[in-house]
Amino acid sequence: MRSVAVVLAAVMSSGCLVLSLQPAYDDKSIVFEESLLGNWTNAEDQLQATIERGEWRSYKVAYTDHSTTKTFQGNLTAIGATRLLDLTESRGADPGPYLVPVHGLYRIELTAGTLTAAPLDYSWFTRAMAQKTIGRLTASFDDRRNAVIASTTADLRRWLTRPPPGDVFAAPMTFERTP
Repeated sequence: MRSVAVVLAAVMSSGCLVLSLQPAYDDKSIVFEESLLGNWTNAEDQLQATIERGEWRSYKVAYTDHSTTKTFQGNLTAIGATRLLDLTESRGADPGPYLVPVHGLYRIELTAGTLTAAPLDYSWFTRAMAQKTIGRLTASFDDRRNAVIASTTADLRRWLTRPPPGDVFAAPMTFERTP
């Protein structure tokens, strides 16, 4: 389970992420699932997530690790049978003209009080970009070594429908619903 904490720490830190400049959702593909709302805990790794209703059909997600809480705005989208939670930094404050909002994508599964969330796999993307086997996505590394997808929403959704071989998602984090 420590590997899950390491993956999550990398995902929530400022480096070694797979990010997208465009969202994985469009107005037609946004879904809202009430069952996602609530408090979620990964007791072994001391992680917590609180998911509340946001504006329109979005979620407000507060993620807490050992000492830090980050707040995100999330949209849930369906691509076939897969549900993806698209997270961006919370809206409201203008970060300035030189900061670009980016999207983190998580494949989620929700069953009987358990939530799993798997981010796009940084190792898979690093290999695929180096070997030029990433398919029709446009991606590059930023100065922090994040893999940044620059494809359109439509191209990203098509790619997620049928990605190249191998699991493009990392090991999932598992959370249990708490009262």
